[in-house]
Amino acid sequence: MKNFENLNEKQKKAVLHINGPLLIIAGPGSGKTRTLVERVLHLLNDVGAEPKNILLATFTEKASRELITRVSENIEKNINFSEMYVGTIHSICLRIIDENIEKSFLKKNYKVLDDIDQKFFIYKNMKNFENIEGFEKFFNGMNAVGHWRKAGILRKWIDKINEEKLDNKNIENSFDERIIFLNEVHKRYRELLFLENSIDFSNIQLECLRMVLENSEILKKLQEEIKYIMIDEYQDTNTVQEKLFLLIGGERKNICVVGDDDQGIYRFRGATVKNILHFQNNFSEGECEKIELDINYRSNEDIVNFCNTWNSQLNWDGWRYDKKIVSGKERINNTLGVVRISENSEYKWEEKLYKFINFLKTSGKIEDYNQIAFLFRSVRNPKVIKLMESLEARGIPVYSPRSNMFFEREEIKFIIGIFTMIFPNASNIIFKNGYGIETYYEICYKTARDVIRDDEVLINYMKSIRERFDDNETEIKAPNFLGIFYSILGTGTKSIKKYLNFSEDHILKNRSTYNLGIFSKILNKFDILCGLEHFTKENTDKIINYFFNTHLKFLIDDGIGEYESMREYAPEGAVSFLTIHQGKGLEFPCVIVGTLEEYPTVEKNEIQMKLELSLTKSFEPEYRIKEFDFWRMYYTAFSRAKNLLALTCVENSLKPVPSLPFKRVYEDLKDIRSRDFELHKLHFEKVKAINIKDIFAFTSHIRIYNICPKLYKLQKKYEFVLPMKKGMIFGTLVHETLEDINRKIFRKENISKDIIKEIFIENYKNIYKKYKINIDKEVLISGEKSIEEYVKNYPEITENIKDVEVKLSFIKEKYILEGIIDLILEKDNVLEIVDFKTGKKGAEEEGYINQLEIYAYLLKEKYGKEVRKGKLYYLGENKENRITEVYFTKERLSQAVKDFDETAEKIINKDFQCRFNEKSRKCNSCYLKNYCIEEMNDV
Repeated sequence: MKNFENLNEKQKKAVLHINGPLLIIAGPGSGKTRTLVERVLHLLNDVGAEPKNILLATFTEKASRELITRVSENIEKNINFSEMYVGTIHSICLRIIDENIEKSFLKKNYKVLDDIDQKFFIYKNMKNFENIEGFEKFFNGMNAVGHWRKAGILRKWIDKINEEKLDNKNIENSFDERIIFLNEVHKRYRELLFLENSIDFSNIQLECLRMVLENSEILKKLQEEIKYIMIDEYQDTNTVQEKLFLLIGGERKNICVVGDDDQGIYRFRGATVKNILHFQNNFSEGECEKIELDINYRSNEDIVNFCNTWNSQLNWDGWRYDKKIVSGKERINNTLGVVRISENSEYKWEEKLYKFINFLKTSGKIEDYNQIAFLFRSVRNPKVIKLMESLEARGIPVYSPRSNMFFEREEIKFIIGIFTMIFPNASNIIFKNGYGIETYYEICYKTARDVIRDDEVLINYMKSIRERFDDNETEIKAPNFLGIFYSILGTGTKSIKKYLNFSEDHILKNRSTYNLGIFSKILNKFDILCGLEHFTKENTDKIINYFFNTHLKFLIDDGIGEYESMREYAPEGAVSFLTIHQGKGLEFPCVIVGTLEEYPTVEKNEIQMKLELSLTKSFEPEYRIKEFDFWRMYYTAFSRAKNLLALTCVENSLKPVPSLPFKRVYEDLKDIRSRDFELHKLHFEKVKAINIKDIFAFTSHIRIYNICPKLYKLQKKYEFVLPMKKGMIFGTLVHETLEDINRKIFRKENISKDIIKEIFIENYKNIYKKYKINIDKEVLISGEKSIEEYVKNYPEITENIKDVEVKLSFIKEKYILEGIIDLILEKDNVLEIVDFKTGKKGAEEEGYINQLEIYAYLLKEKYGKEVRKGKLYYLGENKENRITEVYFTKERLSQAVKDFDETAEKIINKDFQCRFNEKSRKCNSCYLKNYCIEEMNDV
């Protein structure tokens, strides 16, 4: 066992406490991530736990990827990471649902709705809610003009009920007309949701809990398998999540929760600080140990003391853990660590902030603007946006992805303007609609017109598309929105290359490309929402009207964020403007906190406030909730700073600004111009690099890269979504039906033609609900028949199944290798693997063989047995050519892994160079064909 020299005594104690419940109160910068990493390593390396015995829930996907990376770099043996239950709580719940899908209201290929999807879903189904008694009365006094606003309000209350309903008699037994109405809305909403085979985020955890409660075999399996549970950011969990984890913990009670009640800032998402404050109450007295990590290694002493002072101002009356954080950071600054930056007019304030930032940069105090972050309650505030624009106008770039500027970006106006030019009836449908969005579309039109003025190639191409709409004889006018989008980008003209740039990866320098990637997702979701495969004579005007005057208008009105990277929370060359919630979990050398005019707010709408209190199970005193939340939020903001914390505002004695909650601490601070603040003694650390290992799979990474590095970059780096083709949909249908049937065979269940047909049709229905793409009847019949032939004619496969759809992973030095094996066979203690292909044999077979070799390598690591042989089973071939057998040798497996390593190395090193090959079938059928040709001509 290691001696944990890198841990302090309390951290070490937390690592070694593995039996029984444990509460870790981890203050800011106290090394909780390191503690969790060491705890996992101790379980795997010293205790002998298997990966499947560990559940580790994090608040963000980024946090889970960082933990996986750090564990993988220090593990003493190779493990199958895919077996570990690690990720966000929602992703872990989805895994439990997927592994027990037959017990869920959901079916395969269910759709997970994000906030915008959920709002559109409610909007689309508004008629189902209008006939519920009390509909109009419920919205009285709520500024709910139009169905879109009503959809947003209903979404809020549906989520609230999902998060609060558990064991809540306020909801279950209420006589309040509004709560009775919401209960009925909630019930109908869930019926519609599952009818569409969809689920939203708040329902994910609720469905997972329902499955565990109603199916004892699921709970028993989880309890037997998961022996150690760790939940990070426990102050941000809700009652549903806590009940789920306590159930899985079972009699072992090996549940370790980590968090800080002072940073509980997600009440508006259903989180309750009660979970962490009363965690010990879930166990008998003295059973649950509490360990406080109270040494802050992030912030200097002045900042830590200021944060302590901020909390001590409020009489918490027992509603927080009484603790005092101390700084464990070596003092590298011999001057003030907390100051204020203020003026009495907005112009002077902007000027002062600019000069301060500019001095830090030009004097060399900071090496990069990304060492500075502004934190505000909202980055959509007009004063904040004006400050951002002021800094950018003076040459200081600003990174603010959540300021709702997406539709103000030139590249988005350009591409929307292009679409307005393509459709013949645009002048009547888009520019004369009376929906209040005409002016914006006119700006988009002018933006596009000015850019393409001298671009004859693009103009002529757009004319060719428009002519198809004008042609009365043409039935199919054009592909859907996403198809048109790629045909436009694929021209590769100078106008397109102004915004689509493959040579730059920096988020801000190439913001246009990243934003076009987001726009591709908007178009794809719209096409699916409307079931739009092609524009036709019948649907064109109706679809255009709905897209521009409803769908896109709603998105523009609500605003959406720009691209954010998991690996780069503070892009080089820019000052960050973030919300306080966005800054949670991050740290910056210099933090400037604004919005000092705020007070602990109460709900402005009295009706909504009363309704919220009626739905919520009271924990803290109702009259103090907003006050507690306010203090926790700004404590979270202040504690992001490493070397310098500055409070900033435009002072106003009449309002007053700063407001009373800040006044007491603010007045004690020196201004940056004060002689007491010796700037020359200030030292700023660099922004800490994010260490996240790539996860590569053969099919979704290596194969795509080998086909075309540029296409790989478009999908994986810039996150463009490509159109789903019917062949891909058909492949998914056949694979999933085979999986279901192989599982039944594995369980010794009888398989008949009727059962095959039933499974095939059910899977097709659910795939159609998700993608809204029809497959030709003849193709469906051939797919079903090929599965029947497999079951009937290949007993050497079906009678030797060892496992189905096995996910494997292997830790490499620079990345993690993953793969999913369709079928594992075992006969006479010898393993074989089978991979199903829906098409016919062709030029890609060598790549498929490499894929099998990688799977054989992974399987050997998992079972410690030689894998002698693999089979490629082609469902589209005749019986004589249906199977290709591959015999594995050590040399071939070593070469396959070496080839995989070489490709992975190229991806990691950002080597995406490629040239158009006119002889390649792939190149000639690619969306980017003309782009690449134009690129060659430019050289």
